[in-house]
Amino acid sequence: MSVIFLPGTASLLAASHQFPPQLLSNTQLISALKELSGHRYAKAAARIAPYLGIEQRHFSRSIKKAVSRPSPSNSELTEQTVRSLVNQTRLTLSDIDYLIGHTTTPDTQLPPSIAWVAEKLRYPGAFMELRQACTGFANSLQIAIPRIAMLGKPVVIVGSETGSVYFDYQPEFLDQSQIVNYMQMGDGAGGVIVASETSQGIGTISDCFTGQIGIDKTPGLSLDGGSLSAFTLNTNARFHHDASRVRENGQELFEASILALKSQGYRLSDFDYIIPHQASGHIDTVLSEALDIDQAKIINDAKHWGNLGSAAIWCSFSNLVNHGELKAGAKIAVLGAEATKYMFGGFVYTHG
Repeated sequence: MSVIFLPGTASLLAASHQFPPQLLSNTQLISALKELSGHRYAKAAARIAPYLGIEQRHFSRSIKKAVSRPSPSNSELTEQTVRSLVNQTRLTLSDIDYLIGHTTTPDTQLPPSIAWVAEKLRYPGAFMELRQACTGFANSLQIAIPRIAMLGKPVVIVGSETGSVYFDYQPEFLDQSQIVNYMQMGDGAGGVIVASETSQGIGTISDCFTGQIGIDKTPGLSLDGGSLSAFTLNTNARFHHDASRVRENGQELFEASILALKSQGYRLSDFDYIIPHQASGHIDTVLSEALDIDQAKIINDAKHWGNLGSAAIWCSFSNLVNHGELKAGAKIAVLGAEATKYMFGGFVYTHG
């Protein structure tokens, strides 16, 4: 295992998250599955749901027909998030040096989804997008913090997902992995504005790190639609989900992040809260038992939001930072884990 730490820090100026207005319970999702796909698949979903521990989530797609366009779209959710971020500060869009997006479910592969965000915002500056899932936040910080150190200008980072549109209710599309996706994944967007460490913000981001343990490992998650499959894909593009591979490597990814923090002199007991990537509504219980730490310290939003992929860390981070209960000096450890090719990453946040 190798890990890369950034030596710099950044000031957090704002954090925000947005969801599609449609909030669906497991009961509603299973009812839609029964109506559109048949009793067999609804029964399978009802059997799987307790293992996932997710009770509801937001969808950008309709559950009244087999396939659906996203409404709001990925770029619309991201636009809403950026506007909210800017409104929390004294900045204007012209003050922002760079827009960085990270997502696996863009409006279009090319131009990148963040290009449509810039257009909606009438933002004339530079932008870039990472095609990455649950550790997109960590790699975005690896790009943003050195740039801020050189130029001294604020950067916006937003992670977003509208993966619900990749589900097709037609029985020929369905298998167990697709039912797991349906009962696990949610849609949303979350992000931050980070600036020079000398800027007056609401807290400080430090000890940003990234790494991977994926060599010779089969992906736990993958998505059709690349150039390898462009002329051989006979069905709708879909997320492939190997849940057994995810379980097999998930604990090792979290252990890698914890070892990385320990290498910098941190102990888990140093932190008031821990924000892990949340693929399961049982994550607080599982990590509490595995790490022997107070369950109340572990943030678990997946129970109500589902697995938000690239948006997950920023949404939970925004929710915690804006909740009003953090005291000055409170420390948060962020532990990202991505099962596509087994990447990990995180940072330390100090409030106030």
